[in-house]
Amino acid sequence: MSIGETSIDGVPQSSVRASRADVRKGRARKFWTALHRWVGLVAGAYLVVAGLTGSVLAFWEDIDEWLNADIMTVAPPSADASYRPLGEIFGAARALMPPGVAPSTNSPIFMKLPRHRHSAIWVAYIAGLPDRANLTDSDKPKFDLSKIEGHTIFVDPYRAKITGERLQSKMSEPFSQPFVYMMMSLHCALLWEPFGRLAIAAVGMFLLVSTIAGLALWWPKRGKWKSAIGVKANAAPERLVYDVHKTVGAVLGLVLVVSIFSGLYMNFKTPWRALASLVSPVRELPTKTKSEPAEGRSPLGPDAVAAAADRLFLGGRLQMLQFPLGADGTYVVGKHADDEVNQAGTGRLAVIDQYSGKVVASQDPHDYTAGEHFFEWQYPLHSGEAFGDAGRAFMLAFGLVPLTLYVTGFIHWRHKRRARRAIERRRA
Repeated sequence: MSIGETSIDGVPQSSVRASRADVRKGRARKFWTALHRWVGLVAGAYLVVAGLTGSVLAFWEDIDEWLNADIMTVAPPSADASYRPLGEIFGAARALMPPGVAPSTNSPIFMKLPRHRHSAIWVAYIAGLPDRANLTDSDKPKFDLSKIEGHTIFVDPYRAKITGERLQSKMSEPFSQPFVYMMMSLHCALLWEPFGRLAIAAVGMFLLVSTIAGLALWWPKRGKWKSAIGVKANAAPERLVYDVHKTVGAVLGLVLVVSIFSGLYMNFKTPWRALASLVSPVRELPTKTKSEPAEGRSPLGPDAVAAAADRLFLGGRLQMLQFPLGADGTYVVGKHADDEVNQAGTGRLAVIDQYSGKVVASQDPHDYTAGEHFFEWQYPLHSGEAFGDAGRAFMLAFGLVPLTLYVTGFIHWRHKRRARRAIERRRA
């Protein structure tokens, strides 16, 4: 004990403080261990489902085309063949739509352009929505989600001929969806759209905290890194299970954190974007901007609107076109840039007046803020496509990680519980 240092019952005060700190650390570790254990055992079951379905979804477009090649793929008539005009292609699809579904009505219509030369064009629409203009406040509680159906018509872009049609989604009948979309609904909402997304958001937050807690509990002391990672040779089954759980979690835990967070963001973007905007501006494209009054003019067709987008965005390829909702709605056109990190979608969007063809709003990833770039990366990281086919293949294999962690964690918990009960029996 140094000169001038007081003591408590002969114990140096510094030792007392150190002892109290150790007690607090022990209590904190016990709390985080319990949280990691019970969140993992309960909510981890969903993470297993998310991981396995995520493996399938890593190549969802390829799988969808493979399973439905007769309607989703086409044979170009020649190596240099070009597409028919978009208006002609849409006209072929329009003939199959119900009478009440048309551009500038209340029914959403969406056109997805081919991702390669052998793909059909998608023309998707939603039926069963009430007429918003005639929907009163007293009608809103009676709104029946079971009547809403999403349909997709596939068109050969070289010949403007229908190749097929399918029911894309129906909230009341999740098993009627195409296979990959059923996997998406299971992955994002446990086949309980849209309410399952709320439940998964809550579960996801617990899983995110639990995963971070697991990494913190594992984090080795200085000089202990070698023993912190690895599976001990010829170890007892109990030790082997623990080593596998510890090593897989340590090596791939950060990827799991990124995967959980990106999934949370994509399920509920608004709160995360609002939070990020406190640090960096995160702008929203005003897609509900209204067109000018028609004043006797007819709405422009998709070819004229696509040409307006081409004048705004140089290079790249037309990826999607959303038709106006209502007589005062606007077109939304997406033109994918060659250097975009997101391959499945595009952030290069233009909102276009349906009568004048004037661009009323636009956004371009090349002009994103730091916050917008952060969110731009979430889906590519979640799916692995940020790193091409190799990244997607990694995510396909990574989908087995939650299953590995859950099984080894469950077995380790059973081992610990069995050992604890054996000690209690001996004491009794």
